[in-house]
Amino acid sequence: MGMDGWTRRRDLEGGKQVCIWLEEEGTRELYVEDGSYKGDPYAVWVYDDATDEWTDLGEFEAVEVAVDRAMEWATADAG
Repeated sequence: MGMDGWTRRRDLEGGKQVCIWLEEEGTRELYVEDGSYKGDPYAVWVYDDATDEWTDLGEFEAVEVAVDRAMEWATADAG
């Protein structure tokens, strides 16, 4: 499933990065990270390159829930 206004960057994914999307007409990056290697849950973050700020969108026990949260945020933000 795609998200209007965002491009999935599979080439940047790997290790702790489960999903990464880059805003097509902006400066933000949307991340789903796997913290299980250090005993933490999955985390969803937005990074704004223009302001060098990170926004925490939550932590989730299941990867599917984390990805859904990221996609919900991006879709709601576009509207």
